Amino acid sequence: MTRIFLTLIGFIGATITIAQAQTSQRAWSPYEENPTCLISKTYFNKIGTMWSIPTYSDAAMILKWHVAGDQFTNELSYTDIEKFSACFDGQRDCGLPVNHEIANTLKSREIAPGSATDAYFKNPPPESAIRFAMGTVGDCFGTAGSGIFLDEVGMSEMALPMDICTRAGKTIYWRGKRERDQAPKMTDAQIARYDNWGRLVFGMTNLRKNRPDPKPETCSLVPSELVPSFMAFYDENGYGAASDAAAIAAAEQAAQQEAKEKAEAKAREIAYLRESKRKELLSRTDRERFGTLDGCQIAYSYIFAGINRPPTSFIVDPVPDGAIGWALRYEQAHKQGNACPPMPEVLSDWLQKQDTKLFVAYGASYEFRGKRPVVYNDNDWKNFAEKWMWRNQTISDPDYRQGSNCYAAVWHARNIAHDWSSMTLAEQDFVGLALKTKPWGAPGSAFCTVIPPEILPLAHKTWSRAYNQQMRAEAAQQAKWDAANAKEAARRAQIDAAYDALGNWKPSNNAAVSTRCYNTETTKYGVRQTCFTN
Repeated sequence: MTRIFLTLIGFIGATITIAQAQTSQRAWSPYEENPTCLISKTYFNKIGTMWSIPTYSDAAMILKWHVAGDQFTNELSYTDIEKFSACFDGQRDCGLPVNHEIANTLKSREIAPGSATDAYFKNPPPESAIRFAMGTVGDCFGTAGSGIFLDEVGMSEMALPMDICTRAGKTIYWRGKRERDQAPKMTDAQIARYDNWGRLVFGMTNLRKNRPDPKPETCSLVPSELVPSFMAFYDENGYGAASDAAAIAAAEQAAQQEAKEKAEAKAREIAYLRESKRKELLSRTDRERFGTLDGCQIAYSYIFAGINRPPTSFIVDPVPDGAIGWALRYEQAHKQGNACPPMPEVLSDWLQKQDTKLFVAYGASYEFRGKRPVVYNDNDWKNFAEKWMWRNQTISDPDYRQGSNCYAAVWHARNIAHDWSSMTLAEQDFVGLALKTKPWGAPGSAFCTVIPPEILPLAHKTWSRAYNQQMRAEAAQQAKWDAANAKEAARRAQIDAAYDALGNWKPSNNAAVSTRCYNTETTKYGVRQTCFTN
């Protein structure tokens, strides 16, 4: 009796202990505690009131069940619950019994408190489910998985560079359609079979919100079937040498030498470009350098070039303090038609250091004019054109209809203008702008605010001549079409008349009437005749 009583007390105590364990989250060993677990402590981050598994897998769901305890059904996203139903209706073998009632409840995405399904998930996952899950997520179940060895579930503990597993995971993530040649060799069947493992490994370095911090450097868990391929990839790509101190030192030295050679090559390239640019700039006349710019405009150009100077720039010293403020005041004065504001002494001193023979006006640099601008609308093209033509005296005429000043100027620049020696600097700039931007798709109407007035007489003359030629050609073509149409109409009329004549034809009735008789029979009364009249 005493023995029975003690046994009963032990059973009740064990039951209470289990009940307490089921009403709290269970202890588990995430990656941070055990590298052979492929899920980090940040993997099950909560979003609002729900838990969403970032890379869904049945194994991750079973682990979540283990971790969440009796709160499992309350915390999960409804989409994950629905996917989990395949483990209970026989579609997938997850180490769980086939139970269509649970499967249908999960598919409905609603688990009623106190229902049979709710009661089922209040219990911890069975050992068979934990065994199944460990074949994907690894040793994450703490004491619940202590009797299960990784080699029993087809996994091997390794110490490979994480880069190898990440490459394999990326290939698996894209189902073998991307970068397969840059990863360990795997068959299509293996890629499909280890899909969940590959996604987890790929996520350990690529899931920004759910990956371990810091990123793993070692891959500790690999499907046993893939170990030979991974080791071959390790050997063939020199990963072993990367861990050798001498090899590391040699690699660093080689990298430093390569960087030095690249820097020297870049320096030679810049020196060559600077010298070529210098020769070209020195060969210009003052008209080509400055156009119609005054002193303030030249100073503004120097400031802008100094702020945005490329390696090939000839600007001496950085732009001084106070120069940018002066440039902003000048912009406002220029827009309002006011006089140029006084220059600060520090700006004047800085300008004295610059070589005027190497001056490049604002909007006239090779870097600006040689690169297609980033444009979103016609107004961006207008701003680009105004900067290009900034050093010239221009007029604005927004009318872009045929025959207008702007239309004629743009048409002339893009179709006729070619005699550069006879053009003013403003004409050269405008023609260069129109030609450069034509293949870029710039509309001609964007240039209506920067028309050089001196281009208009010749532009109207060439456009009118071309327009008149076009009109005459179109008129001649129309006349040809009209003549051909008239000739065809006449031919059709003749055909129609002939058809009408055939349709109205009747036989002639003018033949002479005659009667012919033939003896056909002799009787006692005489000869009988038969007669015909035509």
